[in-house]
Order: sequence, then structure tokens, then C-alpha cells
Amino acid sequence: MSGTMHVKTAFSANPDPVLAVAEIAQAIDQPDMAAVLFFASSRYDLGRLAQAVDEAFACPVAGCTTAGEFVTGAGYLSGTIVAASIGSRHVAMHTHLVSPVSTLGSTDAVMAAMELQAGTSQNFLDPERMFALLLVDGLTAREERVIALLQGALGDVPVVGGSAGDDMQFRQTAVYHGGDFHPDAALVALFETDLPFAIFQTHHFIRSDRSFVITAADPATRTVFSIDGLSAAQVYADALGVAAQALEDWHFTLHPFILRLGGQNYVRTVGRVNADGSLVFMSPIDQGLVLHMGTGRDMVYDLDESLHRALAGVPRPKLLIGCECVHRRLEAERCGLTEALSAVLREVPHVGFHTYGEQVDGLHVNQTFTGVILGEGTDT
Repeated sequence: MSGTMHVKTAFSANPDPVLAVAEIAQAIDQPDMAAVLFFASSRYDLGRLAQAVDEAFACPVAGCTTAGEFVTGAGYLSGTIVAASIGSRHVAMHTHLVSPVSTLGSTDAVMAAMELQAGTSQNFLDPERMFALLLVDGLTAREERVIALLQGALGDVPVVGGSAGDDMQFRQTAVYHGGDFHPDAALVALFETDLPFAIFQTHHFIRSDRSFVITAADPATRTVFSIDGLSAAQVYADALGVAAQALEDWHFTLHPFILRLGGQNYVRTVGRVNADGSLVFMSPIDQGLVLHMGTGRDMVYDLDESLHRALAGVPRPKLLIGCECVHRRLEAERCGLTEALSAVLREVPHVGFHTYGEQVDGLHVNQTFTGVILGEGTDT
């Protein structure tokens, strides 16, 4: 199957969205364009950006706002637009906008799956030939419901993705579809291909032996009031050996909680401490859950090891579409690891963004790198 897929990536730091899109469109133009993916800083005028994207590309397009960007040859970026085009007759991307996600129900999810499947060349959802990229508003605090319902509706078709960001302003995030940016929405991009692909996920945290039980929580706001019957912030601070009033964002980044489900460890990160000593998490949390403290190992080693393991199952890898938590980026910047992480990613052409959360295995998680690797297959 050699020569069946061609990928081009590009970025622009031009502050004018029209000029930035023109630069990118020229750089990634190619025959048989099956899809364009782009991730853009929220600093752009999104109305003008959406119009420029709509006018520039005739093929299906998927994108969202970010908390940072990364792309082949440029490493970690901020305030830019990154993009990739896939040129192939062996790949098709079908998109569907789910809106509003704040009131998404099971019927809505089933209808979305049915409409996506109707656009494919098959009369059923085939997990061997399909995967879905999910881009979702990162400020609705409904990602866990969105991914659970959509994964249920899509059956065994793997769904992976990330929550849109807005450069850490926490005001408005949006996904792109049909010539406009949409808040309170999710974009499902269903890929159909006979080429090899692999879902990719990793985090670098080790689960400690000590367990913590959530004894009072409000799942709707992701707020935990007490752990082991005591003030949540005090218990967390005591575990780190610091005063509760001294807790800072970097404590949460370096020491998230770990939830064990189905033999896998998933990260649950604290977002902030409230004045009453409660903790607001960035992922779903509920009373009765048992969590463990997480401690990070070498982030660069973990990414390298995990990426090579995934690449081993994808002959002639052509593109990694990545969704990396912004807290990983913040940790990398604090520890001086951004260049080393970028060097690992240079193993394969890539495009991606820094997120307000990640989706994989039907769950919404934190401080994780998720994505999918597309390959060209073996020579025939």
C-alpha cells in the first residue's frame, strides 16, 4: 500500500487570521485531500478565522481552540494556528456537531452515531476500519457525560480526543464545524480507512500505596468537600507535607490523584482550592471513590517508551494527532523539558493541541497525552 497516504503539516504565527490561514492553506495543499485538522489559539478573531478556513478548504475540516499548540518541526507553540492535511483515497472523515452538550442525552448521542454511520461507505460501525476524534468545549464540565454517551452510541469504535482550551483564560472555548466556531458543543470526526491506525495514550504517574476515600462530594461541580471524613484540602496538604494555605497550582500538577479502573490507572487532577477547604477537580469525582496519590516518573522517558510501543503496531506511520493536557505542558515548562519532549515527537509527523482534559476509553481524564497514529501500511 506504499504511497496511499500523504500528510502535510504547517503552522502560522501571523496574528491576522486571514493571512495565517492563507499561509497554512498554501503549505498543506495537496491532491486527494480527505481531511484537514487545525488547532488555533483563542487569541484570534474566531469569526474571521472561521470564515477564512471555510473559504480555504473544500474537504471536511475539524478543529478547535487551544491552550497551546504543537506541530512537526516547530515544537511547542502558543498564539498560533497549526494544521495538517491528509491526502488519500483510503481515508474519509465524516464530521457531526453535537450541540448543546450541556443538555446532551442518550437519544442525541444515538442520533449522532446514526448520522455519522449513514455517511460512511458501510452499513455498520466497524471498529476495525473506523475511529472517532472528539473535540469538545472544555468549559462545560460535561466532558465525562459526552464521552460516555458517544462511546456507548458508537459501540466498539474507539473514541479519543481532547477538550478545547482558551489559552488559560477560562472564559470561552469552541469547536469548529461548518464554517463557524461553536461553544457548548462537541465535534465528532469519524474516520473511515482501510489503512492501519492505533489509539495512543500515556501519562507518567505512578500510583502510591496509600488510598483516600471521597466521603463528601458534589459530582455536578466536581467538588470534593471531605476525604476520609476530613477537610479535603487539609488531607491533600498533609499527604504532601505542606500547609493547606500554602497549596499552589504546581502541587496539583506534580501530584494528581490516581483512579484505578479496569486494571488501568487514570489521572484525576485538582484544579483549585476553595476558601472552605474543598477541592475542585478537573474530572468527574463522586462520593465513595477510592483514589491514590500520584507521583511522576520521567516524563520524557515515558513518552518515548509509550510512543515507540504504539508505533510498533502501525506500519509506515504518517501522522500522530495528539491531545496533550495543558498541565503536562506546564510541568514540562517548569522542569525545562519542552525541547526533549518535542524531540521525542519528531519520530513521526504530528499535529496537536494542549487541552483542558482528554478523552479515552470512554472516560474524561487529566494530565494525559491521548491521540491516534495513522499509518500507510506495508508495501504490497
